[in-house]
Amino acid sequence: MRICKSVLGMLAGLSLIVGGCGSAATASPGSASAGSATASAPAVVATPTATLVATPTAADPDALFTQAIAVGPAWKSFHLKLAFDGTIKAAFFKSSTSGTLAKLKSDVVLDGTVVEGDVDPVNLAFDLRITVPALTGIISSPITGDLVVKNSVLYLQLPVLGAKYRQVKLKQLTGDLGVPVAIPTPGGDSLVGIANLVASLRQHLETNGVVPQVVGIEQIGGKNAYRIKLSVPLDKLNSDIAGAMTGAKVNPALKMKIDSASVDMWIYQDTYQLAQVQLAGSSSTVGDLTFTMTLTNFDQPVTFYAPAASNIGN
Repeated sequence: MRICKSVLGMLAGLSLIVGGCGSAATASPGSASAGSATASAPAVVATPTATLVATPTAADPDALFTQAIAVGPAWKSFHLKLAFDGTIKAAFFKSSTSGTLAKLKSDVVLDGTVVEGDVDPVNLAFDLRITVPALTGIISSPITGDLVVKNSVLYLQLPVLGAKYRQVKLKQLTGDLGVPVAIPTPGGDSLVGIANLVASLRQHLETNGVVPQVVGIEQIGGKNAYRIKLSVPLDKLNSDIAGAMTGAKVNPALKMKIDSASVDMWIYQDTYQLAQVQLAGSSSTVGDLTFTMTLTNFDQPVTFYAPAASNIGN
């Protein structure tokens, strides 16, 4: 059956994030996983391996990046937490959208928006809990729901859809969304996505003159992790934004400029696995936003259950 396109759009965005942790750039016909939008991707890292390439030193971010790329494709399972915090200004919605959002009189506070649960990237299965706070003018009360993928079927339970789960086969997402959705092949090779993510970010930043720096060791999930800070070239970033808006059909009143931005990555000291990524930025026209992805409990036994037939609605 089909789920309303607005909900599927949200799920596709979530799948992009989860897929960034464990999706391949190519897919074989008929295979299934959480979908990720077709996009230009860096070359796939060859031959997944968990063997330590070398022992990075605390002062060598390049070695840490190299090791994180090497061990990423060997993940069997992990606990994922995605957190969104910050405030989007009502004036931004008014100048950039139409309809209900353009009529907002209060800023939208995202603090407390969390997606969290276990992921099995090898079998392309996950069970995530969704928590969205009350958003003034948009959602009158907090929302909690479940998102499960098991045996190539996505199950979603949200109050706006009713008490029971709705289901859709992953290979149907392209038709329901009206946009192409890549379907990775199950298996260990699907995990090269995380290696590509780290390699692509590193290459892009280095191209713009960014030098990573290890600024200390902090605890993530009770374990020590190297913290690597990446400077963000604001002039280049704002230049790219201005270029993208040139000729585009946007409200002339919307002159977006990023006032501050930061990128931080944490890599576990003992295993060299990616522990956390945090992106933060502020803009006088948009507001301030922070996105944090935390990965813990690698390779622990996890079991996923599809909802009972009696709990699945039409």
